[in-house]
Amino acid sequence: MSNKKTASVLTLLVSVILIIFLYPRLQHPAALQTLIIHLGWKGIVLDLLILTLQMLFPFIPFALLAGINTLLFGWLPGFLISLTGSVLGSSVGFGLARSLGQEWAKPRLAKLGKWGNLPEAKSFYLIMLARLIPILPAAAVNYAAGISPMKFPTFLLATILGKIPMIAWESWIGHDFWRLVHHPWRFALALVLGAVVFSVAWMGWRILESKEKVNE
Repeated sequence: MSNKKTASVLTLLVSVILIIFLYPRLQHPAALQTLIIHLGWKGIVLDLLILTLQMLFPFIPFALLAGINTLLFGWLPGFLISLTGSVLGSSVGFGLARSLGQEWAKPRLAKLGKWGNLPEAKSFYLIMLARLIPILPAAAVNYAAGISPMKFPTFLLATILGKIPMIAWESWIGHDFWRLVHHPWRFALALVLGAVVFSVAWMGWRILESKEKVNE
């Protein structure tokens, strides 16, 4: 079995185990909320650490974690924690690629195709757009930016602007997944809206790709 297939199987397995373990507990999350309150700032730091690691090693879908955050911390605090952890993880990925260089990062960019070498003139828009396309691995986008001439402040701004709507959607769909019995129609609506937004973002990505081919 290839490394990619092994990673996919492990991701699926970990996700299923997490769902089986947490789903009944998140139908009545008061006990977990009490634990979070008891932990105080330590609970938030632990949450941010998990989110940061998730951006480097995506062991489960991010939406599951974002949904847990909305249930435990509330909609706005949960969203802000998820956004902060995601941006921190992206920044660490950028820094690793920038410090370790192309030899380390290149093998991890296969799914980005030619955009593994980000053109400097379009890098800001491409990073922002890539955050709205779930099939593009976030870690690979971070590594591609890290080995490009893109400056970190530009990467950070593009990442934040792209992640705000994406994580808002992931928080919504994650929350309603964990509470599917209570919000089935809202969950379905989130899926439909997400499909529309992601399709538009993917079309924008392909248009840029076609223009790049014409200019070659």
